[in-house]
Amino acid sequence: MIVGRVRTGRLDDALKLFYEMPARDAICWNTMIKGCLDCGDLTTAEELFDEMPKPIVVERAERFFKQMPIRDITVWNAMLHGYFENARVDDAVKFFEQMPSRNVISWTSMIGGLDQNGKSEEALIVYERMFKSGVVSNPSTLTCALSAFANALSFPLDSWSRLCASLFTFYANCKQIEKATQVSYEAVYRNVVICMALLTGYGLNGRHEDGLKVFSDMMRTSVLPNQSSFVSALNSCCNLESLDRGKEVHVSTLKLQLGSDVFVGNSLVVMYNKCGAVGNAVVVCAQHGRGMWAMELFSQMIRGPVQPDEITLTGLLSSCSHFGIENTSIELKHEHYACMVDVLGRCGKLEEAEDFVRNMALKTNSKVWLALLSSCRMHSNLDLAERAENYILDLEPYCSAAYVLLSNFYASANRWGDVSRFRVTMRDKGIVKQPGRSWVTIKGQKHLFLSGDKSHPLSKDIY
Repeated sequence: MIVGRVRTGRLDDALKLFYEMPARDAICWNTMIKGCLDCGDLTTAEELFDEMPKPIVVERAERFFKQMPIRDITVWNAMLHGYFENARVDDAVKFFEQMPSRNVISWTSMIGGLDQNGKSEEALIVYERMFKSGVVSNPSTLTCALSAFANALSFPLDSWSRLCASLFTFYANCKQIEKATQVSYEAVYRNVVICMALLTGYGLNGRHEDGLKVFSDMMRTSVLPNQSSFVSALNSCCNLESLDRGKEVHVSTLKLQLGSDVFVGNSLVVMYNKCGAVGNAVVVCAQHGRGMWAMELFSQMIRGPVQPDEITLTGLLSSCSHFGIENTSIELKHEHYACMVDVLGRCGKLEEAEDFVRNMALKTNSKVWLALLSSCRMHSNLDLAERAENYILDLEPYCSAAYVLLSNFYASANRWGDVSRFRVTMRDKGIVKQPGRSWVTIKGQKHLFLSGDKSHPLSKDIY
């Protein structure tokens, strides 16, 4: 009857009939609202929608939800909120478990909805699940969780500690470290979750001394640090450039068998590098199988004023000996082989270095043999030096570096006849010693200089 009146344009008669009905279900409400829309009366349609009983509103929302071709997270969250608003808790819980994905709004709706419907203990269980899933709380989540704690007859201490940790992190991220510290004092139940929040929060606010004190308290009170705790503590040592305290943290990682963890290892390398202990950084790289990192650090080390010791070289060897086999994604070049030869040579393992060069996967070049020749001079091994020289000159007959190295070697051994012979050969072949080259920054600009060159217009700023 209502549809018939609407189709003939008699909307007022349809509305009169609708209100005279002794009982109206969802179909009746939907039919009347649609009739208003068909007749162009949007205002009345909205009034009818607002008058609809809430259970019928949810039914209508469910129908719309099922008919939607695409349902994003926002639609799912709106439906979840609607169930809780209409006290359909069981439907809300079932709906939440069916959600293909959840964000912080989903979890917050679940926590707040359960608490508002008298299920505060269940709300805290959901809060614990959210924390373990890795979702970060927002202010609304914390408000809902605090309300659930206030209403719950009992609650697990783990959940309370997680809430305290979340509150501390929230205040720390807002740069309100004093309020964050107050929360930490009130958290009488200390565990690794709370301590981790303290470490991270203090580091975020530049309070590195406070962060390291928390780490020391953890060790003293047998609250075992985890991977993230060590990373935060090492970050504080790095910012304070405190090598001694960084070493103490390093020792603790070894005691708790976290020294081989990749994130802890990366933090150790950064800390030692920042504190100027490049040798220690090389050793850490070696322990973690980071051959390329170790070689790069070693290259920086030998170019600078720091000289490697036996521990540095041994650690580098243990890392680099098979990195070309283990890491097939790295394309080895002659420079890498030359660096390895230099490492072996500095350790005095000249025979191993020679075998390494002869068996290398790439075709040898003069750079690799020059690295071996340099090591021969360091350890006064003339026989191997002469063999290296022959290989070099076969590959590069006019290699001035080889002539100069071997000539200096002969000079240090007082073999002046050989020195003279080499110099004559160089003169006859027109081989000239290449001058040293340096990049020099003057007045904010880089300039390339050859050693002894005084013809450059800026040479007065150097010589």
